[in-house]
Amino acid sequence: MPLPEHNPDLPDHINNSNQSPLADVAILLIGVTLLVVLFTFLLMSSARWLAPFVPYQWERQLLASSGSGSQASAEARAMQDLLERIVSQQPEPLEITLHWLADEPTPNAFATAGGHIFVSRGLLQQVQSENGLAMVLAHEYAHIEARHPMSLMLEQMSLGAVLALLAGDASAAVTGHASLLTLLSFSRDMEREADMRALALLRSHYGHSRGADEFFRSMHKTDETPTRWQAFLQTHPLTEEHIETIRQQSTAQPLPVKPLPAVLKAVREQ
Repeated sequence: MPLPEHNPDLPDHINNSNQSPLADVAILLIGVTLLVVLFTFLLMSSARWLAPFVPYQWERQLLASSGSGSQASAEARAMQDLLERIVSQQPEPLEITLHWLADEPTPNAFATAGGHIFVSRGLLQQVQSENGLAMVLAHEYAHIEARHPMSLMLEQMSLGAVLALLAGDASAAVTGHASLLTLLSFSRDMEREADMRALALLRSHYGHSRGADEFFRSMHKTDETPTRWQAFLQTHPLTEEHIETIRQQSTAQPLPVKPLPAVLKAVREQ
């Protein structure tokens, strides 16, 4: 059988797309982006799951020098003593370091990874009793006890690692410890959990939770502009919910509250 003089022409649709090459690139980029987003989500979700399994002493040692603020002042020692008394009846109370922000007029208190709690002068001027201050300290302690700061820190590190790898700078994934002291925004569930645990600690120590809402009510009634409370709102959203949670757990009986220790009362009166 004689061979054809020339090969037949291939149909136009074979190995030939009618779609623009730019469209192919766009589809590829979208697919890669979705994979990166999914990987990041899974990595950050696993960080929250992993946090409780990180030994607390490892966390303390890793971030031993990450705190700032006065730790040796009389105010810091008084608050440290108060918190230790509040948690002394717990089976295994955590070691916590209190920091006094003497030059910070904005009312604020926050917990960071490594077992550090920071309290500003402005906050101390917004509580009337030891019980009111105890609620704030117990609330921050509860965040640390539940490993909330560690969880959010691991999430930040996971996100930082992904961004660093995408940027081609793997070393950036394990640097930048300044971010460890970033004011972390706890979720609504974390805030509820910390409120409930703090109220339980107060009832265990004082026998009741009267006065626990002092600071939150003071913050809610303030005439100051929102920027005055920006730092606190960043770490403690939903003030009304704090007050409602405390109200539901409080007794209507007129139980006594304790006065602030003398050194802390002096700050309030300044």
